[in-house]
Amino acid sequence: MAKNAHLTLDDRSTIEVSLREGDSFTDIGRELGKDPSTIAKEIKNHI
Repeated sequence: MAKNAHLTLDDRSTIEVSLREGDSFTDIGRELGKDPSTIAKEIKNHI
């Protein structure tokens, strides 16, 4: 199983703020230490 498989509430908040600021999935992923595809899936499924 993947380490840190779930995003925390803080991670989700960071994604939301970063999107409002116009950051790319790559930028957000780099900031959170996650793959950009993880960010894209989170947005598709939960935001």
